[in-house]
Amino acid sequence: MRTRSAVHAFLAAALLSSPAHAQTPVTVQTQDGPLVGRLTDTRQFLGIPYAAPPTGARRWQPPQPAAPWTAPRDASQFGPVCPQAVVALFAQPGETPGSVKGEEDCLTLNVYAPAGAAPESNLPVMAWIHGGAFTAGSSAAYDGSVLAQQRGVVVVTLNYRLGALGWLSLPALSGENAGQSGNYGLQDQQAALRWISANIRAFGGDPAKVTIAGESAGGMSVCAHLASPQSAGLFRAAIIQSGLCTSPGNAVTQAQAETRNARYVTNLGCRVTDLACLRAVDPMKLLTTSVPGLRPASALVWSPVYENRSLPRQLREAFESGQFNRVPVMNGTTRDEGRLFVQVASPDGRPITPVVYWAGAGLTVGLANTSRTLARYPYRQYGTPALAFATLFTDAVFSCTSLRVNQALSGHVPVYAFEFNDPQAATLLKAPSDLPGLGSHHSSSLVYAFQAPVAGLSDPALFTPAQQALSDAFSGAWMQFIKTGNPNATGSAWVPFAAARGNIHEFTPTGVQQSLTFGSDHQCGYWLPLNLQ
Repeated sequence: MRTRSAVHAFLAAALLSSPAHAQTPVTVQTQDGPLVGRLTDTRQFLGIPYAAPPTGARRWQPPQPAAPWTAPRDASQFGPVCPQAVVALFAQPGETPGSVKGEEDCLTLNVYAPAGAAPESNLPVMAWIHGGAFTAGSSAAYDGSVLAQQRGVVVVTLNYRLGALGWLSLPALSGENAGQSGNYGLQDQQAALRWISANIRAFGGDPAKVTIAGESAGGMSVCAHLASPQSAGLFRAAIIQSGLCTSPGNAVTQAQAETRNARYVTNLGCRVTDLACLRAVDPMKLLTTSVPGLRPASALVWSPVYENRSLPRQLREAFESGQFNRVPVMNGTTRDEGRLFVQVASPDGRPITPVVYWAGAGLTVGLANTSRTLARYPYRQYGTPALAFATLFTDAVFSCTSLRVNQALSGHVPVYAFEFNDPQAATLLKAPSDLPGLGSHHSSSLVYAFQAPVAGLSDPALFTPAQQALSDAFSGAWMQFIKTGNPNATGSAWVPFAAARGNIHEFTPTGVQQSLTFGSDHQCGYWLPLNLQ
């Protein structure tokens, strides 16, 4: 598969070097100053600063406006990634797992627009928020050029602060900011959305037609924007892919985070009140120092915190009560989300043992629920403990929490629920020996949605004809939703989710159809009453 990807990359490079695909400089005027991007089959403006560098005294402060400029600014290269630890599974050549890469001056975004886009084009806009557990990832991994060229939309991909730099809550920081700390990464995203509102018309986009979309931590970010009063009016629709929005362990209040983080700060060698000390700590130390405390297996170490100005309510409470930004929503998961996490849990390829399965289940559901949960997912029935745990994790952490989100939101707004299900999804990742394959693993849908290579994960060059058709249908539904707020094109009949029916749209290589068995397929009748927190 890597060979095919390499061939594809070689051919793409050859095409881009030909006169028909030559890069031509192209200029656009933003409110901050002129940008010089590149014109190929699309107009691309990369590494655009949407906020001032969050360095020095601006570390752990809300994002500030970028300094304007007058001379044309080069926008032909991506900006730096935000500081993050290199993850072994996704390490690129030359990267050492566990090392830290990136720069704090990283608050940039990228714009992809059709070649003929002009200020009067009024094209719909997709603002893409990357995933990575709020600790990794970057906007550069997602190439929006195919969607811009073939689908007639403007795609914006954005960076935001990660790890402790983006999500640290402390009483001393709250004292600097009228009682709020944490959620700096969320505020970065809001600053990027405000930049889009102010500037996207210059690139051919319509600021009144912005859809926010994201996967994994990016999907959870989309949920946070739905719930945040500070995001009101910045978008007209939302796409949540594999969002973890109400998964166990991720409903942390600001007060809880401040208490937990005191031990983390001590491990850094600073007093919790000494912000000067903290702002002088090297990013590598910040990102590689552990955060004490036992959490559920699905809990994110760094993530949005609640009961503050930016997120006054927990996501579930906001959605069930209707106290959120009411826009149409697409919400979905992949069929085999959990298989990727088995891969992450055993990067050296050693099989998951029954003892490790038991421990993983206990961390996921709590010791009080472990025995009866294992009785529902006996590993001998699945063939290996790895497949049993992957299925359990999929159901408990993704599928059934996604169903809960559908149930809550659909009482107030149209919700188009879906499941991506390609049993042999195109991927560059290798399955562990104790899994039958990675299936539709977490993140596997992204290459189908973008129809372009996703760094380290997959490449459309791997598609079979049936997978290409699946990609056309899946991406087409996303783009139709971005254009109209409804994924239905002429001749299709995607019915909004109804709690009484539990209906979702299932995307497979053999076709797209409505399914009424999503809840039973994932044993949600067992999981939802458990009400895992």
